[in-house]
Amino acid sequence: MGDKFILKRTPQQDDFYHLMNGNFCSEVWDAASQYVYTTLQGGFIMKGWTNADRMVIACCNDGTRPVIFKIERIDIPVAD
Repeated sequence: MGDKFILKRTPQQDDFYHLMNGNFCSEVWDAASQYVYTTLQGGFIMKGWTNADRMVIACCNDGTRPVIFKIERIDIPVAD
């Protein structure tokens, strides 16, 4: 509860294609990956649907033990 994960996508590290090195079960990753991919590409997750375009609340499809998670894009300036 309250765990935070920061995914990086750089030439040296690509957390998306390595499923966070086993930190997620496959069902959670399947439910979240479309939103994570969108954010890593710089896209807006819920553009026009919510007041916070860079954030979405989602959940996995495990009906007996659902996991609810918040995904948000945090833009970090790149140094030249």
